[in-house]
Amino acid sequence: GGTNCRISACGIDLNILNSVVYPSVHYSTAGCVDFTSHTAANINLFLEQFNLNLKDCLGICVGVAGARAANNKEEIKNSLADTLKFEKIIIESDTVIAFVDAHGENDGLILICGTGSVLFGRIDGEIVRLGGWGKILGDDGSSYFLSLNFLKKLVKYFDRFDEKAEIEIQLDKKFGLNRKNIIDIVYHKKFDIASLSPFIVEQAEKGDPLCGHVAETEAENVLELFEAFEKKHSSDKKLKIAFTGSLIDNKNFFSDALRELIKLNFEKEFIILENPVNPVNGALKIAIKNFT
Repeated sequence: GGTNCRISACGIDLNILNSVVYPSVHYSTAGCVDFTSHTAANINLFLEQFNLNLKDCLGICVGVAGARAANNKEEIKNSLADTLKFEKIIIESDTVIAFVDAHGENDGLILICGTGSVLFGRIDGEIVRLGGWGKILGDDGSSYFLSLNFLKKLVKYFDRFDEKAEIEIQLDKKFGLNRKNIIDIVYHKKFDIASLSPFIVEQAEKGDPLCGHVAETEAENVLELFEAFEKKHSSDKKLKIAFTGSLIDNKNFFSDALRELIKLNFEKEFIILENPVNPVNGALKIAIKNFT
C-alpha cells in the first residue's frame, strides 16, 4: 500500500507462519526502481528476522497499490526478480488481493478507502472498476482527499475569521500546523497530507463541525461511485460488498456515515459484509494457487 508494507509467510494449507508490517513507499510516486528496491529490502529483512531462506519459498505474490496495467506489473516483476534473484513472483494490484480475500472466485464488490480509493468487483465473470484515478485526478473517499478537502475548508475559515477555532488549537498541538506556517509546511516541507485523516475522523467523532462536515461530504462523494456502477451494471440480484482500507476498516464517524448512505440509497442493490478483509490473505491464496 501507500503507507504500509505487510509481509506474511504461510504453508500450502494457508497456515500463516509469520507476519510483519514495515514502512512502505508508493509505486506510483517512487517509481519502479525505488519501489522494488525498498520492497526487496523489506522482504530480505523479513527473511532474516525469521531465519528463513528464499530458496525454500515456493512463490511470492505481491499486491501493489497503483499497479493497474499489465506493463506496470511486468516491470515490477522483472525488477523485483532481478533484485531478489528469485523468479517465482506474481504481481497483482492491492485491489485484486483484497477482492480475493473477500469474495474468492465469486461475484461481488469491494470498496477500498485508504491512501487511495476504488470500487472494484466481478459481475458475471466480468471485472469492473470505478474510481481509483489517484490523488490528482480523483480518489474520492481516500485519506488524501478527505485531508485535502479539510485543509481547503480550514483556510477558508482563516480568511473569514481571526479568532482561533478549537480545531486549529488541536491541529497545532498534534501536527505543528497553524495559519502562520500552513503554506510553508504544505507546499515546501513535503507534509504528508493523508496523515491527517485519522485526526479528522477522531475530531468528527468528538463533534467538531468542520471535521464532521468534511467527513459527511466525502462519504457522499463516494456514493457517486455506486451511482455510476448502477448506471453501467444494473442487476436483478443483490451484490455483496466488502469494505477495506484505513478509513473504513473500523467503525468510525466516516465509515458509519458511508454505510448509512449506502443502505439509504441502495438497500435493494447491495449487502454490506461486516467480516474484516485481510488483503495479505488474498495475496497468499493467489501465491498458493499459482505456485503449488
